[in-house]
Amino acid sequence: MKPVIYVANRCHQCEMVKDFAMKSGVSTDIHNVDLTVVTPPKDVFVYPALFIGEELIAYGEDIIDYYKKNLIN
Repeated sequence: MKPVIYVANRCHQCEMVKDFAMKSGVSTDIHNVDLTVVTPPKDVFVYPALFIGEELIAYGEDIIDYYKKNLIN
């Protein structure tokens, strides 16, 4: 399944994670919850949040570590 990152406005880590994901070469959907009606499959308390399917994988800068360890060849 394709990773999905949910971000929010005025979020420093969101921009950092979004930029990293876009440069990683991994096909990723990125949704800004403040600008769209798309929401995470489960309630989250902080952004950015990475989901694969219905599973919450990581929050914040931990998303970058997850990409480096598991998604980037």
